[in-house]
Amino acid sequence: MAVDLYCAGFMNQGLITGTIVWAVVGFIAYTLAKKYFVKEYPKVTLEESEQLATVVVWTSTICMWLFWSFVYMHQMVPLMYPIHDKVSA
Repeated sequence: MAVDLYCAGFMNQGLITGTIVWAVVGFIAYTLAKKYFVKEYPKVTLEESEQLATVVVWTSTICMWLFWSFVYMHQMVPLMYPIHDKVSA
């Protein structure tokens, strides 16, 4: 039984859609961080606080996107297939 498999690779529609979603999540998180968490503190200037928020938000967004994409791509090409035993009725 021959099965023709189509490999979309990195241009898979689900992967592209998920990447766009994660980019939107990153921009929303960045906007919220700048609005609510960037403040001037006694030992931290406003510029340093903004730089820290930028690094934290984008690093965490990229890491979460990477983990999601690894899981998504792993499900596209599974390494194990179920083994069906013949059951006599």
